[in-house]
Parts: sequence; structure tokens; C-alpha cells
Amino acid sequence: MFYARSTPLAGQTARGHLRRTISALVLSTLVATATVTVVTLPRPAGADQIGDLQARARTISQELVQQQLQVGAFRQQYSLASARVAADGQAVAQIGQQIGQDQQLISAKAGLVRRQAVKSYMDYGTGASGSTAGLFSGSQETAQAASEYTSIAVGNVTTALDQLRTAQGALQTHQAVLRQQQAQDQSDQAQRAADLGQADSSQTQLESLHAQVTGQLATAVAAQAAAQASAAAAAVAAAQRAGKGSSSRAPASTGSAPASGAGSPVAAPTGAGGSDPALNPFLQCVVQAESGGDYQAVSPDGLYMGAFQFSQPTWDSAAQAAGRPDLVGVAPNTASKADQDTVAVALYALDGQRPWLGDRCSSS
Repeated sequence: MFYARSTPLAGQTARGHLRRTISALVLSTLVATATVTVVTLPRPAGADQIGDLQARARTISQELVQQQLQVGAFRQQYSLASARVAADGQAVAQIGQQIGQDQQLISAKAGLVRRQAVKSYMDYGTGASGSTAGLFSGSQETAQAASEYTSIAVGNVTTALDQLRTAQGALQTHQAVLRQQQAQDQSDQAQRAADLGQADSSQTQLESLHAQVTGQLATAVAAQAAAQASAAAAAVAAAQRAGKGSSSRAPASTGSAPASGAGSPVAAPTGAGGSDPALNPFLQCVVQAESGGDYQAVSPDGLYMGAFQFSQPTWDSAAQAAGRPDLVGVAPNTASKADQDTVAVALYALDGQRPWLGDRCSSS
């Protein structure tokens, strides 16, 4: 079908198409949010309430992001503190093991000293024979040799014992320092755990508050969309009633020209819609300016259809708002004249002249 349009309106029509596309996005959002379960509010939801809720939701979202970052930092600090406490415990255990080994060596060396002392006493006091006994002949010589023998026999063991005790004392001192460090690290770990718990609690509260505000916002938007849809439906009903009244008073005639006087409309396809609402002067002008009155018109690029040159998204949204879900998805140029007029009246009730901004009818 040839797309009828006067050449001087080409630039204006492009702007009109753009505006209709923007309006489609707005209407799509309203129709989509209208499906949210509506919770009764103490007062009607206005634009100021929705704006306040949106601003509050953005603020809470920003605070929630900051709180999540803080929780992550506290969790990392707690992990580091726990690792230090575990390392301290391992070091203390290793020092304790070394101290135990040194204590065993000290006990073994002490036992060796006692055995050698007893042996020396037994050998020297009972008159040992052999080469050893020969060294201790004579009373004075015996006492001096016994003293020297004891010094030689026990000296190495005593030195070893002293060294072990010194090493043991150093280990015990080191162990005490490690235990003190471990206690400090455990205190730091407990503080980090408290910080993490508080941050987690704050995050939970923010998430709950964000969910509450988001729910209130969805309710407000749904209420606003429902109010606008109700207004559009009322406008369509009023237009239909006006159309019935005018048709009952008008004399029967054929081939009458439209109110704009721009030409006769082409016959539209028949459909299952209701009565044809009366078009106000602006919409009557739009029909002629957009399609020359052709209800089956399609733009050369195939994006705009019908007498009012609806894009499919705009048509679907306006049909939903008009209470005609049966027209959603139907190509506008295949709908009946009554249905196209009904959807156009609904769109005009919602958005005024703006969907056709740029047409010569905008000044009507």
C-alpha cells in the first residue's frame, strides 16, 4: 500500500516518529510495572513520592556497596589475625617440644654423673685393683688422685649440664615471649571478629531497608501506572459515548469528508473492536497529516502503520493502557478503524499531542 504523506512534512514526521518511540518506552515501563502486586498505600502515589523513593533507594544502594567493601576488609583482617594466632600456636608448641628434649638430655646427663660418682666411690673406697688401684697407693696420694679423677670424670658431664640448662632457660624465655605475642594476636583476632560481626549486621540492615524501599517504589509506580491507565480508559469511554451521541444525531450520508478537510479516509479493515470513539480536532488532523486518512497505510520502511502511523511498541503499550489487550501484537494497519481510533484516543489521553510532536496538527 502506498504511504501517503505530503513532502513538506518529511522533517516533522521524522520528529513525530522519534517522539512516538520515546513515548513507547515510557508506556512500556508503565504497563510492565502495572503487573506488580499493588499494596494499599495510606495516600495516593504522586510523582514527588516516586522521586523521593528513587533518590532514597539510590542512596541506600551506595551505602550498601560501601558497607559490603568494609565487610570484605574486616573479613580479610580477621583471616590474617587468625593466621597469626595459628602460627604463634605452632611456634609455642615447637619451643615446648625443644624444651622437653633438653629436659630429657639434662636428666640423662644427671643420671650419668650420679652413676660415675657412685662408681668412683665404690672403686676408690673398696680398694679397687688393677691399673686404677695402682694410681691411688698411699693415703695422701689416694686423696689427691681421687680428687683429680673425679674432676676429670665428672667435668665434661657438668659442663654439658650447664650448657643444656642455659639453652633451656633461653628456650623458656623465648616461649614466654611467644606466649605474650600469642595473647596479643588472640586479642586482635577477637577485635576483628567483633568488627566483622558489626559490619555484617549493618549490611543485613541495609539490605532489609533497601528491599523495603524498593518494594515501596514498585508499589508507587504500579499505583501511578494504574491511575494513568484508569484515566486513559475513562477518556476512551467518554470518547465512545460522545461518538454514539453524535452518530445518533447526525443525518445519514455517505462519503463525508473528515473534519480537517484534507481528504476522504480510505476504508479500514473490519475488526472485532467496540464502537468507534469520536476524534477530537487534533486527532482528526493527525489522521490526514500522517496517512491521508488511509487506515491501512504503512511507511516505506515498514516501521509505522495505520492511519495514525503507530510503531508496534507504541501501539502495544497504548492498547494495553486502553484496556484492549486483545490488540497487543496486532499490526496497527490490520486493526479496524474503530480499534485504531480507540488506541489513538487512549494515547492522546495519556500523553497529549507529544507522541505526534512535529506534525502540523500540533498547533491545533
